[in-house]
Amino acid sequence: MTALAIDLWNKNCGIALEVNGISIPKEIIKRHTIINSIKKYIQKCSVDEIVVWLPYDLYNKRLHQLEKTKKFIQKLEILFPNMNIVWIDERFSTHEAQTAESQLGWKYYMEKRDDISAQIILETYLEMKK
Repeated sequence: MTALAIDLWNKNCGIALEVNGISIPKEIIKRHTIINSIKKYIQKCSVDEIVVWLPYDLYNKRLHQLEKTKKFIQKLEILFPNMNIVWIDERFSTHEAQTAESQLGWKYYMEKRDDISAQIILETYLEMKK
């Protein structure tokens, strides 16, 4: 199975792809191109799972983004009825992202944070599957 992870935001989205069981950050795309990008990855990389994070937080501050993400997942289920759509709770990935920032350097991380976040999401999912 090959999984594609999406870090979904209003303007930009990060994409990560599973390659031989390893999560690889692929690209940052504009939000309005996400469906076409997913179709491209499904065709070119034989993707059979889409992993999307649900932006829960400990203090329920991002409820609007959570509802938007749930609607996006429903849209994916309609557009790709034979695809395994998986959502994961992203509540504790902020710490992991901060660790990546400290290891990579702030400037590089700020340029790549969306696809690095997608990579973290995918790594979390792959660990859960083991």
